[in-house]
Amino acid sequence: MQNSNPNPKSWQVLVLLLKEIAKQKGITQEEIAQLSGITQTNISRIFSLRYKPRLDTFLSVAGAIKVNFFLEDKENSSELNKAMESAMEQLGRRPDKLNKN
Repeated sequence: MQNSNPNPKSWQVLVLLLKEIAKQKGITQEEIAQLSGITQTNISRIFSLRYKPRLDTFLSVAGAIKVNFFLEDKENSSELNKAMESAMEQLGRRPDKLNKN
């Protein structure tokens, strides 16, 4: 599959956003490492943009900083709650139903 990403370095903006949020919250790289299970050396490499994290690594860092990421339908033409509920049920991870928004 061809990469259709018009900006292959867009991940850097997300990493720098996490870095800035951690700074604003006063959360150190050591604390992020402890909470995420990722070494402090690797957190440093990620935050200095020397290492492009996989999605699971990125989300672990975000979780350690207590940041959520979500999807938004720009056209408002889908029911995201239903889509999320379906995806979670397929993974066997969401027996309860999501609230309707």
